[in-house]
Amino acid sequence: MHSDSAPPKRVEPAFPEEGAEVAVAAGASTRSVSAVVIAYESGDLLPRCVATLEGQAGLLETIVVDNGSADGSIADALRVMPDIKLVMPGRNLGFAGGANAGARAARGELLLFLNPDVSLSAGCVSELAAEFSDPALGVVGPPLDVVAVGAVEYGCALDPIGSPVALHEPVPPLYVAGCALMTPARRFRQLGGFDERFFMFVEDVDYCWRVLLRGFDVRIASSSPVRHEGGAVATGGYLTTEGVASTRFRVALRERNTLATLLKCYGAPLALAIVPLYVLQSLATAALLAAVGRRRTAADVVGGLWWNAREIPRTMTLRRQVQGSRRIRERAILKRMYRGVWKVSLLVRFGIPTVSEAESGRVET
Repeated sequence: MHSDSAPPKRVEPAFPEEGAEVAVAAGASTRSVSAVVIAYESGDLLPRCVATLEGQAGLLETIVVDNGSADGSIADALRVMPDIKLVMPGRNLGFAGGANAGARAARGELLLFLNPDVSLSAGCVSELAAEFSDPALGVVGPPLDVVAVGAVEYGCALDPIGSPVALHEPVPPLYVAGCALMTPARRFRQLGGFDERFFMFVEDVDYCWRVLLRGFDVRIASSSPVRHEGGAVATGGYLTTEGVASTRFRVALRERNTLATLLKCYGAPLALAIVPLYVLQSLATAALLAAVGRRRTAADVVGGLWWNAREIPRTMTLRRQVQGSRRIRERAILKRMYRGVWKVSLLVRFGIPTVSEAESGRVET
């Protein structure tokens, strides 16, 4: 593990705004891949993840973004792969900011973003990279064998008001989970990378939705599944036979970030209809949480609405860029959405989700 006194590497300026033309990074070789692992207090998961990158065909470099770990996991990863390129922002940027920092340091033509609780199968990197022989492809991911669920996920969808729904059969997804997501570096930079305001959660939804709107495909490869512990980086959030168990940290950030994504990515007619519905369901969610004694989580959900109100000028600027560059009609997005209201389905089946209010993370702004 690097000493606390080691000077952090300089964080480069943010990516250009969406639509700006950006050249491929100098030195990038054809179909070369930069793996970017975003790490924070990852324990033995990080060296395990890095070990599965060793010897992968097509891998140009492995970049680990250390978001301020103090558990020795970085030192353990360096023992497994001494030539790791280490990026140290000097503070916890969350997944979105950490991924962007890693992308700025990357030389590969393709970026493979990974959570440290992912273990890749042999040949996975080259199989994912081979998908980009199709110039219409914008994002690809592998099937995920999610240990926390005991099932394989083939990407995810949203219902029309923004609740995430895992797909357990190979149908076109709306988005690929950020825990294992590959995209061309040039396109990632053109689109401005992940929205760093999100810290964690929904940044993958937002990015993939913007990719689709630009007319590029989002898909799951036919390669064999990779292992994903699920919830090991930020606990909870998965649907099991007992229902959903989540945390205040997850609920608050998902509610907040989903509203910003809907504001940016829906076309005008649907945005005018869906956004008020989303606000109402957030208030209903907060009221329900308060009624079962989860008052801090309820307050955070309402706080997320206030955050979105404060962020309206920035969100509207981003919305104009997204909508101004769209290449497809709304119905193409709706075809990839879950037909129904997922939260209501879960309430009917399992009742009110279990939400822990123990501190499990902290957003730095």
